[in-house]
Amino acid sequence: MLQNGVVNLEVNSPAVRDALLDGCASVIQFEKKNGEESTQRVNGFNPERCARRIVLATTLDEELVAGHPVVEVPEEIADPVATTLAEVIAEEMDALARDTDDKHPRGAILGRASGLLESLVALDAGIQR
Repeated sequence: MLQNGVVNLEVNSPAVRDALLDGCASVIQFEKKNGEESTQRVNGFNPERCARRIVLATTLDEELVAGHPVVEVPEEIADPVATTLAEVIAEEMDALARDTDDKHPRGAILGRASGLLESLVALDAGIQR
């Protein structure tokens, strides 16, 4: 649910925590790259927004590392974090599709993907409010 510009999101598995941490890293990396490539306010670049998004992603990262069962995903970085969740779900589904010899337990892959999808749906629902 979106309250005060944040979506409260349950971290229901280690796979979700890892995907959210990847999302934070993605935001930080993207903003640092933007900051390095454009030090002026050209083409819509806003250094204050860039710095703010890095702080928001770092704060979320710290909550995740601390093991909080529910984290606050700031609305301003929710879309790129959701994109990372979707990418990890796609990776899980690709692993399932490639495992034609049944070397990996299908239930484990589907369980991880299910938890990730549940978090993605909850995050998207929170953003929409």
